[in-house]
Amino acid sequence: MAASFGRRAGGPRSLSRPLAELAIVGGASLAAIFWLIPAETVPGENFGLSPRMVPIVCSALIGGLAAVNFLAALLGAARRETAISTRGLPEVAALVAATLAGGAIVHWVDLVAGGTVLALLASLAVGERRPLRLTLVTASAALILFVVEWLGL
Repeated sequence: MAASFGRRAGGPRSLSRPLAELAIVGGASLAAIFWLIPAETVPGENFGLSPRMVPIVCSALIGGLAAVNFLAALLGAARRETAISTRGLPEVAALVAATLAGGAIVHWVDLVAGGTVLALLASLAVGERRPLRLTLVTASAALILFVVEWLGL
């Protein structure tokens, strides 16, 4: 019989990890909404939405998802034991490298090329290796960015 380390499978989960996630992600979202976004954006004189709207909505959604994750853990919705991956840092480094490469291509070439390369490299960084899905993600990104550039958005 193998030695069992930690809690038994199917047992109650500790709330420390979801609480830490809520504190970090929720706190960062609140800091972005109330401090960072107002400090870094200025209202424009042009017609339309405020430049602060999209970042505030995105930050609120991120904080809301952290709260939902905490509530799900609190209510016991995720009771099964999950293994903690130790491969996280290489994937994060690959995503950062993909972002830097895509940003550089956007800067030196154009939005469509940089965004398309970024979509492809990010898909590879998160482990997607199926050629059909890689092709669909890359083609979709290129099409959406072409339309955005063509419309002048």
